[in-house]
Amino acid sequence: MTEQPLWEALLAYRREGVKGFHMPGHGQGQAFQGLGLTPDLDVTEVPGLDDLHAPEEAIAEAQAAAARAFGAQATFFLVQGATVGIHALCMSGLQPGDEVVLPRHCHRSLFGGLVLSGAVPRYVPAVCEAETGLPLASDPSGLKESAIDAKALFMLRPSYFGTAEDLAPWLDCSQQAGLPLWVDEAHGAAYPFSDRLPESALTLGAHAVVHGSHKTLPVLTQAAMLHIGSGEFAPLNFALDKVRRALSVLQTTSPSYLLLASLDLARSRMEEEGTILWERAVERAQRLRKELNRLKGISCWGEEIKAYPGVTDWDSTRLLVVIRDWPMTGYELRRQLREKYGIEAELAGSAHILFLISPFDAPDADAALLAAFRHLASSVERRQPGSIGPGNLFKDSYRQWPQMVLTPREAFFASHRVVSLSEARNQIAAEFICPYPPGIPLVAPGEKITLEMVELIEELQQAGVHWQGSADPRLAFITVIDK
Repeated sequence: MTEQPLWEALLAYRREGVKGFHMPGHGQGQAFQGLGLTPDLDVTEVPGLDDLHAPEEAIAEAQAAAARAFGAQATFFLVQGATVGIHALCMSGLQPGDEVVLPRHCHRSLFGGLVLSGAVPRYVPAVCEAETGLPLASDPSGLKESAIDAKALFMLRPSYFGTAEDLAPWLDCSQQAGLPLWVDEAHGAAYPFSDRLPESALTLGAHAVVHGSHKTLPVLTQAAMLHIGSGEFAPLNFALDKVRRALSVLQTTSPSYLLLASLDLARSRMEEEGTILWERAVERAQRLRKELNRLKGISCWGEEIKAYPGVTDWDSTRLLVVIRDWPMTGYELRRQLREKYGIEAELAGSAHILFLISPFDAPDADAALLAAFRHLASSVERRQPGSIGPGNLFKDSYRQWPQMVLTPREAFFASHRVVSLSEARNQIAAEFICPYPPGIPLVAPGEKITLEMVELIEELQQAGVHWQGSADPRLAFITVIDK
């Protein structure tokens, strides 16, 4: 038999029996046990199964049921992740040259929407956590000024790290300026089903919300939803028609019925069991946090994170562990957890590591995680006070952003060339320089690459960061605008 490298890698991962605290939200298939979601249901648009691009029957009914469950006027099923929903909003609501207000710490998919639509970003700065430098929310102090002559507001809620930003300043600005408010709520699909989680943006009044359903719900990877809220700024049918047209261009004409069915199944299950399932997940997260905080050299984010300006709530199922005086980076800790203890985290940084707590985790996953951390805590030699540790490489990177010389669309279509990293100083990026996850670009296409950014990239490379969005995955070479 010929080589099957990807298939063999997947089988090896399954044989390894890894305890996964990461996406997707179905707990490595645990949520699908007994449901019969099998390849024989991987069919096409045959009579009786409807058509995603012209839904009138089963898909239309499933989308209507989702709209009722999530509190939307209309819901669109997505088979290319939250990314395609974000792109569809940009294409349906923005034209070339239109300006849109958004946080600079948004996911890189929003930059793709700017390329497709030709819109121009007006960035809102981030409020960052003091120790890690991770972005928690947007600073709304200049929001009203930024909205002058803009065409839309696009906010991020929650952050990858679980902080839920105050929607009120954005809603006030939306109403006063007469602008639609769209929300990237990719990580908040579970919020409508539990009062132990932050309130959903749709409930609070957002005009459109994108959910990366597969991130937290029992849904297959790539399946997502786009919800339309109140149509204050355009007749509802007109707004929906523009979204449909955009999705018809962007979504595949061969959608997977397994992905679509998983969305329908997840919505039904959340309506029936969501309250108790997420109650248990929150309780588990609280127990893990309490036990991990007993260990020396690390600490977990807790309720105190809500004291930061702009943060009104927090998703406690995001277990973020900060490394204080262990002699390793978060990247090294993640590698050790996988190689020595069979545990895989969601993401790591230079001084932190993130675990996602799902209702569908393996029964023994929590015990394995605690045992691994206790063993590490008893075996590592903690740094002496005043000694130089691995440091936090992201400490200041999200507090500011590089100068935008070209719009994302201009940069995408401009002539470009490839240079070494050392030659990239003062050049204009033609591609993303983006640690992934979380997918927040350090440099976006059209922005100037500074000496400080080159030095940060070099440090991150040595720490073992994974890059996405660049032609060279190791970033030895960078694509820049050919001036």
